[in-house]
Amino acid sequence: MSSESRPRLVCRCLGVASPRILEAARAGELRSVADVTKAVRAGGGCGLCHPEIEEILADARGEPVDPGLSLENQLVCRQETRARVEGTLASLIAPRLAPLGVRIAAVDVEGLRVRVQLAGCASEAGVRLVREALCKYVCGDLAIEIEIEAEPESVG
Repeated sequence: MSSESRPRLVCRCLGVASPRILEAARAGELRSVADVTKAVRAGGGCGLCHPEIEEILADARGEPVDPGLSLENQLVCRQETRARVEGTLASLIAPRLAPLGVRIAAVDVEGLRVRVQLAGCASEAGVRLVREALCKYVCGDLAIEIEIEAEPESVG
């Protein structure tokens, strides 16, 4: 499976997704992680994404990628992306939603798609806050879906 068919957040530190890296690799004939870092900043943080960047570079060159390495990259990426999204929601977004009477009820992350379920007095302001903060603090390439959970009607 190629990097193109599996878009994902590769550099969680700097918020760079695989399509941007692949495009830069093809356009600029990038050959190394250092080249990618110079071109799109990916790989300039903790270094955990370096194996994924190497995989994308090999894919861009049409070279085979070890299936074991690819699977390991997928698992690390999935776990780290989820942690980044959930951490951002918990530390930066939830405290700003609370005064609005809104809480985060559920989160689902798959590749670059993030689905957030809000509960409480969810308003357009709360939805906008979640969307803008995830794009700013996680990755601007995320496809963010926000659902508003209906509050149960009180029985009097």
